[in-house]
Amino acid sequence: MNPEASAQFRATVGLLKRVPSGVLRMGSPFHPREWPATNHFVPEFEIGHAPVTVSQYGVFLDSGASTVRRWWSDEGWRWRRGELDGWGRENRGLPDRWSIQKRRPYHPVVSITWFEVQAYCAWLSDQTKQTVRLAFEEEWERAARGGDRRPFPWGEEFSSELANTIESDRRDTVPAASLDTDRSPFGVLDMAGNVQEWTASDYIPLEGENFPSGPLKVARGGSFNDTSYGGRTSYRRAYPPGYFFPFLGFRVVVERR
Repeated sequence: MNPEASAQFRATVGLLKRVPSGVLRMGSPFHPREWPATNHFVPEFEIGHAPVTVSQYGVFLDSGASTVRRWWSDEGWRWRRGELDGWGRENRGLPDRWSIQKRRPYHPVVSITWFEVQAYCAWLSDQTKQTVRLAFEEEWERAARGGDRRPFPWGEEFSSELANTIESDRRDTVPAASLDTDRSPFGVLDMAGNVQEWTASDYIPLEGENFPSGPLKVARGGSFNDTSYGGRTSYRRAYPPGYFFPFLGFRVVVERR
């Protein structure tokens, strides 16, 4: 049997949470990347209740689909072929330290580039016959803070017991959605801690910011490598799409029909 054909019986977007349409007051006064605050109308969408796990991403690899050109953007395929900077990545066919990650199938997949995430979403869209993609940062922030301007998904006050950040002293990922206390108003988990998440949004550097030349993508959410300040619902980061870190993963959005 064709491995890509058999994969359709196992490929899954996982549990989704519906985020109703509404106006988001995006941003905060606490970091230059977050101001000025702006209003955005965000249409209804569905988002993964947790980051994509090692086992979910593993289907993409095990099926052989990750080697198929059709799922990759032109730039992503150039990266995979070694024509763009790999930023130290030895094997572009697998996420970094994949042999170790496979031992923890329910943890978020990490050390994965934006290019790989885009290819996975294109393949998963085909397998599930849905439009699967990354969230734009307006969608991500709407899912994280709901209809108010709360700094954390659960509310106003931070506690090290509520999310997997530096303050919790876990120093590593935990299984996705295993901390029910890190929950947004829409029931979305792991948005303040565990892993940062790639988004679909481009980042434009502020005056004086120094980044590598080339395009940048926004990452949202806190991780086990971030303090509570980085776990706030409004905090923004930016990385080149070929970057990867052991604290950087992703979650998917499914467009409403």
